[in-house]
Amino acid sequence: MLRKRVGKMVSGLIRKTALFAACLWVAGFAYAAEISEIAVTGDSEYTRIMIAGDDALDHEAFLVSGEGRRQVDLKLTGSRVALNAETPAPQGAIDAYEIRNGEILFSLTTPMMVSRALSLSPTTAEPRHRLVIDLVRVAPIRFDKAAARDTAARTSYAAIHEIKPEPGQGRGTELGKRPDEYVVVIDPGHGGRDPGASSHNGKREKAIVLAASLELKRVLERSGRYKVHLTREDDRYIEHEDRVSMARNWGADLFISVHADAAANSGVSGATVYTLSARGERRVDRTAMSNGWDMPIEDGTSQEVSGILADLIKRETKSNSSIFADLLTPELAKAGPVVRNSHREENFFVLLAPDVPAVLLEIGFLTNRSDVARLSSESGRRKMAEAVGRAIDRYFDRRDMLYAAN
Repeated sequence: MLRKRVGKMVSGLIRKTALFAACLWVAGFAYAAEISEIAVTGDSEYTRIMIAGDDALDHEAFLVSGEGRRQVDLKLTGSRVALNAETPAPQGAIDAYEIRNGEILFSLTTPMMVSRALSLSPTTAEPRHRLVIDLVRVAPIRFDKAAARDTAARTSYAAIHEIKPEPGQGRGTELGKRPDEYVVVIDPGHGGRDPGASSHNGKREKAIVLAASLELKRVLERSGRYKVHLTREDDRYIEHEDRVSMARNWGADLFISVHADAAANSGVSGATVYTLSARGERRVDRTAMSNGWDMPIEDGTSQEVSGILADLIKRETKSNSSIFADLLTPELAKAGPVVRNSHREENFFVLLAPDVPAVLLEIGFLTNRSDVARLSSESGRRKMAEAVGRAIDRYFDRRDMLYAAN
């Protein structure tokens, strides 16, 4: 019954829009292509949009999030839908679509992102031009973040093509996120039954790193540039795999696990930054599979190509982790001591996410009296947090420049 209602609604919209387009055609407006079919197939994991026409279809696709809805806005400026177009009821993660002047808005039942867009030329078997848009399921926070970034591009596209926005368009995501807002996840180590290291005066690592993490959260939120999550905000223990899963579900652009070190030599002091070692890299695939940390790879690609794409994502993640670590260590040196060779590599579980740049930060040694005093004071924690904040700013400034160049 629902499918019939959706089909009737879509057919009615198509008839009204096609009639309007025909009137424009008569009035002297020329169209580059006439659309003869719109088909949506698939399921809740992978959905395909296929649009066929008598000429090549110029297109741009944008994600839209707001007012409790998620949509794919497919711009088709210069095209129109024929009066007799084939429009079967949509399937998969799209339950309805609306045709407007120069665009089709596809309503999603679950968050999906474009994994591939193909323009196919006519063949002997299929004489029409076809546009194929493949969608793959993603976490809600990932969709909303991508939609926020699409807001400015969508507005620019409308201005260039003189498309007047409909009410509610261009308002960002339902979470009110700015297009340039990044997600930073801070992970205070240990907690609950796991106290971590202890100092000479009874300070526990789990309390020291929680206080430091809360201060870092305050520093980052002051700028308004970041959405900041903590894996814990009180004295509880969280399994390592859950910490990483939380970061991925929140759509983290950067993950920082905060710890405090210990050494047999009480004279050793200073901060250390760890990124994933070569031994850890060999664990990534197995750990990701066992924890369901799937990466959205294009639908329909061969196993060989999918493997190449996954390797590229992992390589970029490791590279970005190292870039952040190299930006972080000199900033930490301005706020307090750092160990010799302060950027190191290790096989820590919290660094194993295949698609989230991550570092483990040891903010000092609880076996060193000076470090304990520094990390126990508000001024010491503030200096440390501001140093990390400066490094995070520099890291995302660099990313912004790369995005702008591309």
